[in-house]
Amino acid sequence: MSKSIILKGLYLKNFKGIKELDIDFAKVTSVYGDNGTGKTTVFDAFTWLLFDKDSQDKSKFDVQPLDENNNVVHMLETEVTAVLEIDGIKTALRKILEEKWVKPKGKPESELKGVTTSYYIDEVPKKQGEYKKAINDIIQEDIFKLLTNPMYFSTNLKWQDRKKVLMDIVGDFTDSDVIASKKDLLPLRELLGNKNIDELKKSIAASKKKLVKDKENIPARVDECNRSVRSDIDFELQEINKKNISANIKMLDEQILDSSKVDDEILKKRDKLYSLKDEIKNIEYEAKSNSEKPLLELKDNLYKSNSRKMQLGRELNTVESEIHYKEISVANLQVEMAELRKQYKDIQNEELHFDEDIFVCPTCKRPFEADDIETKKQEMLENFNSNQSKRLDQINVKGQAKAARVESLNKELEELNSKATDLNTQLSKVTAEVTELQKKIGDFKPQLNLESDAEYQELKNEISGIEAELNKPSDTSSIVEELKHKKANLGIELGGINNLIAFKEQNSALTARIAELQAKEKALAQQIADLEKQEFLCDDFIKTKVELLESSINSKFKYVKFRFFKQQVNGGIDEDCEPLVNGVPFNTNLNSAAKVNAGLDIINTLSQHYGINAPIFVDNKESVTKLIDTDSQLVNLVVSENDKKLRVESEEI
Repeated sequence: MSKSIILKGLYLKNFKGIKELDIDFAKVTSVYGDNGTGKTTVFDAFTWLLFDKDSQDKSKFDVQPLDENNNVVHMLETEVTAVLEIDGIKTALRKILEEKWVKPKGKPESELKGVTTSYYIDEVPKKQGEYKKAINDIIQEDIFKLLTNPMYFSTNLKWQDRKKVLMDIVGDFTDSDVIASKKDLLPLRELLGNKNIDELKKSIAASKKKLVKDKENIPARVDECNRSVRSDIDFELQEINKKNISANIKMLDEQILDSSKVDDEILKKRDKLYSLKDEIKNIEYEAKSNSEKPLLELKDNLYKSNSRKMQLGRELNTVESEIHYKEISVANLQVEMAELRKQYKDIQNEELHFDEDIFVCPTCKRPFEADDIETKKQEMLENFNSNQSKRLDQINVKGQAKAARVESLNKELEELNSKATDLNTQLSKVTAEVTELQKKIGDFKPQLNLESDAEYQELKNEISGIEAELNKPSDTSSIVEELKHKKANLGIELGGINNLIAFKEQNSALTARIAELQAKEKALAQQIADLEKQEFLCDDFIKTKVELLESSINSKFKYVKFRFFKQQVNGGIDEDCEPLVNGVPFNTNLNSAAKVNAGLDIINTLSQHYGINAPIFVDNKESVTKLIDTDSQLVNLVVSENDKKLRVESEEI
């Protein structure tokens, strides 16, 4: 059962710019007046009486009269009284604002100490809390605003709040309903689990953000490993040095055990022998180093080429992921465009068929006159053609937006494919360089020729002579301690060489770590691409749900349709809740008359939903030639330049 609220009378005294005004209201009441004569003040008085706010929903405004300098005129009572008929029963509401003047002792004049407000219902005084509760029992403030001001829903509410009101009317679609409506969304069932779509989107975004951050950190870690690899150590040479020193230590051990072989002369010869061997070893080392300089240069070039190859591989993976995602987007858009073309063709093929029963009087069952029938048919045909044209225009707008997006994506794909081709070319080239360098390194043989080195051959001959003398038997005295000291020094040198050789194992571990990081980077790129597909599914879900909601909600209105999302240039969607009249958005290009009628259409639906009919105040009624039908009481506020004082006209319909 619906509640009917009718404003029967409104009395103003000293309210804003109106000294005194008494209005009796009918089903339709029009208040005429020039700008500044107080038309809106009538609406302000009614809302102030009920909710302590003006008609623009502001709680701070000047209620008391002002003089020509905008100062409050004191010593006056401000009063507003309204008589409401609620389901046939009349109720009188009154609010009086009075100034409180007090004469302090010892002062000749009274002083203003504030204002007090008195409340009455059917002439019975009420406390503020009692009064507000009674008003709320009649109608809640938020519902009153929606049902009395045609502009309030579309201009005062945020789009989120407008959508919430509409959802209360039709009820929301469950995630399962939306998924079941489109087979492409079926993978979302498993993805959603116990989450809703917003929670899933946030979860995907958080996971993707972490993966992207992890992926971005990998190149720096690979570079760090590459910098830690010791490429300056010739491990083969160090192994030779280790072998030589170990042999010398072994020889000293033998001399220490056989002290009879050691005497001063032998010691000198052996010192000389060690010195000569050091010299020959230096010559061998320098000759070997010079012969291996080309190898070091090849290894350095190989390191640089491998680094470039890894960089190109990372760039190519990123570009291929973007290509894959955009190709999916193009395919989906083409499917949607095909569906729009089918809808367009179906609508074009629709024909109007007349049911002959509608041309028969429902009361007397007699057929209408031929002229009346033709007029009715012409009217129906015009309405049919107009509706068909609007629907085709809407499909054209959607199709053009999708076509523009496909064109944009194809341009991006063309650029990406060109970039991928270029990267593949560079990658093939650097891969060939790596292969060639590896082959050269594998085939490298140092050109070491000491046979023609006179100094080297002379040292070898001298060493052979000393070794021959040392091999002769002789009587010697022991200098074991000196031999031990030499052995200790060789041990220290051997320890340093072992430390250098240990870097070989570290290099192997670093190389393995680099391969592991590169594999992880590739895996992360694939995970990111998978999450981007899930993001696309979520966007498609939201768009599908909005389309379902549009269809359900729009069926509740005769004059207004609602747009629940805006198509972005990049193919994404922004949620919205904008009233449209013939495809024109309410808050941009809609004219004043269309806005008023759109507001009345919205109020008609909301009144039916809430089960309440309340007085509707139509401001700037002069801009509207004809209002659409409504069951609610109408109060028209009309700008009339000739009416320098308010003029009221009433009519019962």
